[in-house]
Amino acid sequence: MQSAAGVPYRERVARMLRAVPPISEPAIGPAELARRAGLDERDAPRAEAAMAVLGVLGVLELRTSGQGEPLFRAVTPIAHGCIRSLAAHLDQGMEVFLNWGRAEAGADSPTGGSAVLSGPRFLFAMESRRFAETGTSASPLAAAEIAQVVIKEGAAPGGESRYLVQYDARSRQYQLIGGHRRPDDGTIEHTVIRELEEELTDFSFHQDSDTVTELQRFERLAVSRTSGVLTHYRMVLFHLRTRRERIVLGPADRWVSERELNSGRADDGRRILFSALTDLAGGLAGLEPVVPAAPAGTGPSRWGLVRRHPWEAMGLVLGLLGLAVSILQLL
Repeated sequence: MQSAAGVPYRERVARMLRAVPPISEPAIGPAELARRAGLDERDAPRAEAAMAVLGVLGVLELRTSGQGEPLFRAVTPIAHGCIRSLAAHLDQGMEVFLNWGRAEAGADSPTGGSAVLSGPRFLFAMESRRFAETGTSASPLAAAEIAQVVIKEGAAPGGESRYLVQYDARSRQYQLIGGHRRPDDGTIEHTVIRELEEELTDFSFHQDSDTVTELQRFERLAVSRTSGVLTHYRMVLFHLRTRRERIVLGPADRWVSERELNSGRADDGRRILFSALTDLAGGLAGLEPVVPAAPAGTGPSRWGLVRRHPWEAMGLVLGLLGLAVSILQLL
């Protein structure tokens, strides 16, 4: 039997993968797999470990012999092709999944050939299926404490109250102002105040004019759209009261209706992450507005477009100035 001494690890594993029999051949055990790979008996446990990983990918048919020995072979011809492709990747020093450092796990992240091989997106799909199959019995891989704050705008005559959300480019969804509690946040109230100051434009929390009141605490399991893993979230929802006449909106901010908030989808088609209030009498409608409704003809309906498309707005202004100069030169 050929000795495995001096064989690089990647080549050794690639040999094991190429030795996996197709569905048309009998299943074999780890010792026979090592032998066919040109390795020695000491590699049988490594072969068994490699087959266990392939089994998780669903490309192997796993059985047990009468003597209790695990037996494996490819589950279909296509699965056999996948196993051989993995061996070729090892031979060529290539990696299958890429971009593990990028937060693009959400299911609505860009599609295409390269996106299919995005590590975070693959992880998100894998964890989403695990959660769907096992439900609340699924064990989370991470935990997070989140503070969020409801900021309510009063209803205009004949209109309805609106609520402030902010678009998060990493998770590709709108959500209430807020974020993760940090180790140096003394309390969860400190978290929500810090998030207000960090995420709102020109906002500095003042004790004499601003108040945050806790509305509800709840827990939920969800697959994170940024990290991609099933996460146990401990959520604390606050309500902001302020004497300010208005809240200055940034480029990612917008007001949405109660209908949009409760449906989880904004009128522009984007998701809204929001857990409906269950412990508050009257729900969102029972909350006191933070700021009065914007006067007709002002506010987000006019300036929101400029904030969302600043370069286009600047181009329009420059174009108008150029037109004015051209007209003056003709006079």
